[in-house]
Amino acid sequence: MAPRGSNTSTTTRAAVVTLKAIGGHTSATVAWLIGLPVNQVNCIYARAIERGFDPNCRPFILEDEWLKDAPRSGRPTKQTPEVGEKLAIKRAKRRGHKYISYYGLTSPQEDGLQENEANKKAWTDEEDDGGTT
Repeated sequence: MAPRGSNTSTTTRAAVVTLKAIGGHTSATVAWLIGLPVNQVNCIYARAIERGFDPNCRPFILEDEWLKDAPRSGRPTKQTPEVGEKLAIKRAKRRGHKYISYYGLTSPQEDGLQENEANKKAWTDEEDDGGTT
């Protein structure tokens, strides 16, 4: 059986609807074949019918809209990329990790620098120039 609270994939939902509509299998048989609870099989099939699926229609048609997740209720996130970046830094510091940010970085070509110019502007350690380690 699938763990409680886990989302069922669209592919699994399509298999449930197909087995019930074309195969003529009972909900208990479909549940056993796919590994879902019987009530979840019934809910998936009922939701597909509610959204426009016709089990008697031939040729057999399945649309993504009939099987996809419903929108979640609740307040949408207010987190911007900048806030997410700050939170990630705080978490990394709290755990004692170094944090390397890629937010806002661009390639030298996007900055208008060609590779040669970027190499000229690159900082080098004076000790490294002498070849000592």
